[in-house]
Amino acid sequence: MTNAHSFLSAEQEARLLGAYAALKTVAAECRVPAVGAAVAAALVELRTALDGQDLEVDYFSA
Repeated sequence: MTNAHSFLSAEQEARLLGAYAALKTVAAECRVPAVGAAVAAALVELRTALDGQDLEVDYFSA
């Protein structure tokens, strides 16, 4: 699904993709359960936003 009424700037897209990459790194490296749960929830929300803007993200990469 795309959001036909508003669009991200190239800078905003880059920031979102950077945030996604940073969260994936935290998820892979952090062993604190509460932090892991919060990061997992944040990744789900960010994936939803990225999908809504029709941005290409490799969800299954390590």
